[in-house]
Amino acid sequence: MYNYPQNMNGMYNNYPYAQMPNQSMMPKYEVIKVKGKPGVDAFHMGPNSSVLLLDETANIVWYVETDGAGYKTATPFDVTPHVEQPPVNMNEILDRLGKLEETVIQLQNGGNVNESNFSSNGDKKQQRNRNNQQQSTK
Repeated sequence: MYNYPQNMNGMYNNYPYAQMPNQSMMPKYEVIKVKGKPGVDAFHMGPNSSVLLLDETANIVWYVETDGAGYKTATPFDVTPHVEQPPVNMNEILDRLGKLEETVIQLQNGGNVNESNFSSNGDKKQQRNRNNQQQSTK
């Protein structure tokens, strides 16, 4: 039977009383840690099981699985920290594409190619240094 709570007037609401689980009912999760291949070999598993084991001695995660007879297969995977990639600057890409198109047109017409067409914004300082060196040798 449902437990119907009473409101302030002593009237019953038309919905079942929902109870929130207390913390003692919440499951506890832990990362399984091992020390190298010997730790993986010592980890016991039942048949038809699979688990990820974190190696404490190296940046490795072991994917371990057992078949129906309980024979274990362990596959190591290298783990590296995630590095956020910088956002793509479409204006810079379009500028470089335009310079590349100009260079291709110049080459098709038999003209000389200006070296600055291949430099990106990060290479401007190096380009200035090359220009200064060329002017100083003249």
